[in-house]
Order: sequence, then structure tokens, then C-alpha cells
Amino acid sequence: MKTIALSTLFAATLCTLPALAHTDEDSETGNQCNTQLHGSINYQYGKLTVTTQEGDAVLITPKHELFIKGEKVELSDDEQRWVSDYYTSIETAIPMTVQIATEGLHVASFAVTEVFSEMLGTDNEMVQEFDEFFTDLKAELNTRFYAPDGSYQFNSEGLNGNNWIDDAWEDEFESRVENLVEKSMGHMLMAIGRQMLFEDGDMEDFASRMENFGATIEERVGAQTEALEQKADELCTVLAKADYAETRMQKHIPGLNGLDLLEISRDYKMQK
Repeated sequence: MKTIALSTLFAATLCTLPALAHTDEDSETGNQCNTQLHGSINYQYGKLTVTTQEGDAVLITPKHELFIKGEKVELSDDEQRWVSDYYTSIETAIPMTVQIATEGLHVASFAVTEVFSEMLGTDNEMVQEFDEFFTDLKAELNTRFYAPDGSYQFNSEGLNGNNWIDDAWEDEFESRVENLVEKSMGHMLMAIGRQMLFEDGDMEDFASRMENFGATIEERVGAQTEALEQKADELCTVLAKADYAETRMQKHIPGLNGLDLLEISRDYKMQK
């Protein structure tokens, strides 16, 4: 019975984790996006600050002015174009990241809550605990991505990793869900026992109903996860454009030879 409970849970929820990692098919078609950060990035109140791995600070203002180590840099027309492209691409990527994280959390919250409500009942304390868990995660997202005045902000130092699409956030999510699943096993086993008694011990019928329920959940969130995958692809395209502009800046603007914040996997084909 424990196996049935776990298989039901995972069948219904694994497909709903935020669509920030692509499928094997994506890898085969060359569209797997891996974005590594070398150094740190901070965006707040329109000011973009990149700190290189050597500790040099590069600031781009909302007017697309460039400062290196606090000194303003006079730019040629071509140099100004690369700086503006770099700033605009990153400024565009931040709200896209927030949207993906928020919608991914919403989909996962729906799936997990539906599974436990079906197994334990909507008024069970574990269902309420999951509700509180997702409410806390949403509050953490808001704190991470929104400044006090409501504008977007982004600080890579808060990611606890070197990936723009925060692996640490996904690890934390999975870890906390696992802890709640382990805590709820007793409740789930009791629920299964009650179901079995009502069904006269027909384990095969119970397993079939649970599998059908998992399939229903997957069907209900399938379109949303596909939409998230599309948005993740679009985010990668924007970051790839920022990476390209960064490379041009590094090569052509004196003082930026150490600027190498973004590294997009070569497996990803930037869409023009």
C-alpha cells in the first residue's frame, strides 16, 4: 500500500515541477538551455551592477550609461549599442524569470494540493500544512524578486548557485516537499486503509482509481507546463542575446576584458 501511495503522488506531481529543465527531446534537438553565471549580478531600481570574478564592478544606469570601477566610460556608437542591448536583454529577462517561477509554483501547488486532498480530504491537517508551505514559498518569491516600491529586482547572490534559473530553488522545493511527504505517510496509509475497507479489500480497483486520478491531474496541468516550457525557451533566447552583447563589450570596450557573467550552453540555438 505504501508503494501505491508514493506512485500515485509522484505520477501526479513530478510533471508539474517548474518547467525550467527541458526534456530529453529538447536535448536531441539542440535546445537544452544551461545558463551559468561567472560573477554576480544585481538589478534594483533600474541600476544594473555586474561584479566580475576578479571583483571589478560594472554599472549600467537606466540611461544606459556605463561605469567601470566608478568611472564613467565614453562610448562610440557601436559600443553604446552593445551596452544598450546588454542592459535591455537582462532587464527583459528578469520579469520573465519572475513569471516562470511564480507560474511554476502555482502549478505545483495545485497538483500537490489536489493529490493530498483526494487522498486525505480537504480538511486534513496535512492539506492545510501544504497550503501554508506554498503560501510561504510565494512570500519568499515576492521578497526575492520585488523591491519595496514594487519594482522588479534581481540578485544572483541570493540564488545559492551559479545558474540564472536557480537550481538551489528547485532543490529547496523538492527537499521541503519530500519532508512533508514523509511526515504525511501515516495519514496516507490510514486513508488507504479506509478506502480499502470501503471497497471490500479490492486493491486492484483502488489502484486503478488512483492511477486514473493521477492521469487526470496530469491532464489538467499539462497545458500549463507546456506553456512554461515555451516561456523558458523564450527566456533562454533573451539571455543568449545578452551573452552575445556581453561578448562584444568584452572584446571592444577597454576595461571589460574580465566581464564574462553569462555562459549559455552551446547546445542552445539562439533564435534570431
